[in-house]
Amino acid sequence: MKIERLDRVALGVRDIGEAAGFFEGLLGIRFDAPLSDDKLGMDARYSREGLELVAGHPGSVVEKFTRTRGEGVFCVVFKVSDMDAAVSHFRDHGLEPVNDVTFGALREVAFHPAKAHGLQIVLAAYPEPHPATAAAQED
Repeated sequence: MKIERLDRVALGVRDIGEAAGFFEGLLGIRFDAPLSDDKLGMDARYSREGLELVAGHPGSVVEKFTRTRGEGVFCVVFKVSDMDAAVSHFRDHGLEPVNDVTFGALREVAFHPAKAHGLQIVLAAYPEPHPATAAAQED
């Protein structure tokens, strides 16, 4: 099992628009347009610098997190090339997946923080475009 890199850090926030404006002003970064997923019960905004903002819909895991713990680091996401091998490796170390979702070509598997020293770890696997393709698609 190989971790390719730290993909992003997700912050659980109550107001995604306010948080995006704050970090854009503070850090000089830009967030992509909001994405919403009713199945997961959350909205998300990504920055190219590796910061993700997540806000939960009522009753969701993210909403419970921000309500009980306050805003802060919700999870850390690592990119892997072989999701099945990575999940097997994590299971060998006593961690079981609590969520396994696919969005198009992106698959993410989350592990509960209880057995990882309080850190919710999410593994992400997705194909990366060639840098020329990515550059050509930028606005």
